[in-house]
Amino acid sequence: MKKTRWFAVVYGLILTVVTLAGIEALASFYVPAWPARALRTIPPVNMDTTMKALTDKPWMGKPFNSWGMNDREHSLAKPADVSFRSVFVGDSFVEFALNPQTLPAAVEERATEHGVKGFEAVNLGISATNPRSYYYRMRDVALALSPDALLVFFFSGNDFMGADAGYGSLIPPLVDESPGGSILGSIMPRTNWLLVNRLRLSEFLRGNKPIPGEFDTLYAIAHGPAADRIPATVEHVKKYYYPDLSEQKLTEILSRGGDRFWAAFEKRPHDEEYLMGWLLNLIVASEVRQDNQATIRTPEDAEKYKADGEISATLSWLQAMQNLAAEHHVPLRVFLIPNASVAPDFVDFWKPWPRYYSWYILTDVWHQKLAQALAHTDVPFVDLRQDFMGVSGTYRMIDAHWTEKGVGIAADHVYSELTAMMAKQKQRSSGAH
Repeated sequence: MKKTRWFAVVYGLILTVVTLAGIEALASFYVPAWPARALRTIPPVNMDTTMKALTDKPWMGKPFNSWGMNDREHSLAKPADVSFRSVFVGDSFVEFALNPQTLPAAVEERATEHGVKGFEAVNLGISATNPRSYYYRMRDVALALSPDALLVFFFSGNDFMGADAGYGSLIPPLVDESPGGSILGSIMPRTNWLLVNRLRLSEFLRGNKPIPGEFDTLYAIAHGPAADRIPATVEHVKKYYYPDLSEQKLTEILSRGGDRFWAAFEKRPHDEEYLMGWLLNLIVASEVRQDNQATIRTPEDAEKYKADGEISATLSWLQAMQNLAAEHHVPLRVFLIPNASVAPDFVDFWKPWPRYYSWYILTDVWHQKLAQALAHTDVPFVDLRQDFMGVSGTYRMIDAHWTEKGVGIAADHVYSELTAMMAKQKQRSSGAH
């Protein structure tokens, strides 16, 4: 009887292993090759530059590389003619496709302008991700690229972790868009990718309500007759986002900015902005929700909202990245990106909607608290807040990302940090000889 029972157990285990292996093998026919599958769970979708709105913005339709990154092609192994390979990890501030040039590309350009040979900046920026994703992206991909420097970009506008989501505080989920952070992804990465992709479990997809043709609809409204803009916008928002709100209430909220709001969408060759559904949704949401955060008007108000848990959880991931980099003897820099509240023109633009703007006040206070906390750790960091403080024209009014001017300011500082890191590398190399 015992032999029969043991035979059943062993046979069951063998059958389970074979079945799982078969599922993983089948998944390989539908999943991109590594490292693409370890980087993002939805293939990047370029903007259709044949649309009337984008015919003069060819860079928006530029194909992403075979890894799914907004970058030129790179080899997995560091090329023989590259003496310094830097890898940029972050979210949309690193990936951003609405500008002609990403931050890594702008930094590479500065190296070329200074006559630096053998310099490479690899873009591993993915929109709608956070420090947890940065950690696994660094561990599972960036370090495999033989980097000479790791650069992590933390955006204070939406990168803070929840108080209960610190490093090591959670049981790994069964599936996750960062395969290295899930149970299934650790043993069946292709199957994990397929499940996340098919079930729309990525953070990017969860945060966007799919409305067919919305971009074209809102573009036509923004560039149509001035008298029709508010009525058409109210009709769209009521139909797709807030059917229970009255037209009068929506009109009052959405008409506060007057002509200045609509001027933001004027056609221009660079830094053009677009009316987006998610923005209209957030503006209205800030007016109708019942919570104290929307009542924040000053930094002093924001101080009342204790964020010790969020700061601690976020810090734990940044510290984990530093520990990981140190284990592999790769220098790390964390760059803190301030939100757009540091730009005077952005502040003025959003004055008609103080409840919406309250989030910027709150997270700017959190930004400063995080910088203070980092100063008491061994995490090397650069606070870009002073670079942008009081400088207009650096942030886009609508999506609050950097303009071309903003990218240039950031690239100058990042390149100066990398110059110092390259100098230290040369010192170490000469000392070894």
